[in-house]
Amino acid sequence: MNNSYDVIVIGLGIMGAAALWRVAPKCARVLGVDAFGPSHCYGSSQGASRIFRRAYWEGEKYLQLLNQADLLWNELEDVTERRLLYRTGGVFIGAKSSRVVAGSIKTAKHGKIDHEVWMASDARKRMPAFNLQDEMLAVYEPGAYAISASEARLWMLNEAVRCGAITEFGNHVLKLENHGTAIRVTTKNGRIYFAGSVIVTVGPWVTNNLMPEFKSFLEPRQVPIYWFKPKVGADKLFSHEQFPVFLYEREDSSLLYGVPSIVSNELGVKIGFHNRQQNSISPSWKSAPVQDMYKNEISSIIQSILPKLDPIPTQAKNCFYTMTRDESFLIGISKEFKSTYFASACSGHGFKFAPAIGDALANMAIAQKPNCSLLAFSADRFNSSL
Repeated sequence: MNNSYDVIVIGLGIMGAAALWRVAPKCARVLGVDAFGPSHCYGSSQGASRIFRRAYWEGEKYLQLLNQADLLWNELEDVTERRLLYRTGGVFIGAKSSRVVAGSIKTAKHGKIDHEVWMASDARKRMPAFNLQDEMLAVYEPGAYAISASEARLWMLNEAVRCGAITEFGNHVLKLENHGTAIRVTTKNGRIYFAGSVIVTVGPWVTNNLMPEFKSFLEPRQVPIYWFKPKVGADKLFSHEQFPVFLYEREDSSLLYGVPSIVSNELGVKIGFHNRQQNSISPSWKSAPVQDMYKNEISSIIQSILPKLDPIPTQAKNCFYTMTRDESFLIGISKEFKSTYFASACSGHGFKFAPAIGDALANMAIAQKPNCSLLAFSADRFNSSL
């Protein structure tokens, strides 16, 4: 039957694109479906850049996935013969006891990840763009880098199509149903497909119709991102050759992240809060403007810690985080549908893991063992706490 596939991937953001890329060479018939166009700016995969780091303050449980993701990001760059990774290094700044500093050092030591710890005076010499207080420390990871995010996602899709995958854009999936040994997939335009396995990676829309079993576990949030231009004469300080990707934990535990501009159409240094300025919201296809009070708050902070940036953002946009209660990932197999695998949510820090998570989902979809353990990210951890 022309409407039968070995694997259907629903949602082609970065997780779905990675899954499609990894599963396409392993199956005869693979389909990827997305509600929007190939380069849409909705959901959580939009934008020109993301951070990759392995000295992960969030914990050692992520190391196996990070190591696998690092290998696959480099594989993608090699196979496409395109520059997708910018070797900026990464610096993680905070008080000695802060989560970012203490956690990054702990994970780096455990994973034998190359790193240095700088006192504030040394950090100021090495990174003159930053204004650091004397009591702060900086953990430097030379192997950290910036990912050309939108381009990397499109190249994953290109590689999947080159390997035989079919993609269908502009048609979202309304429902899944068990159908004998297969899964029946019904779309908005009336098309019906059947699959031996399904991979669901639709971000904040996962609980709308497809997998309501996760509704109590997930909370979509609207989160602003900003871009700042260097002041006159300071451009070189913020070039990707000079300015590392960074995390900066303030005294109140609010956490900033930043990425230098790595593509010509990105208007300056991208900076945002990871754990602040978030509003719970239902996922929508319309982007609300960023509130003025949020712009004023981050402008004041930029003026203090990065005084050679113009504190007025050149651009501000909202994106989605799909959060779990413990701010970790939700990855596994559905208990309601046969052979249906999912990855959502990623709680605002999942992009860097996409090749490894996509590879794991691809392996599970063809009844192979994933290369990385996913037990720590199972939904069962929430059921056991009820």
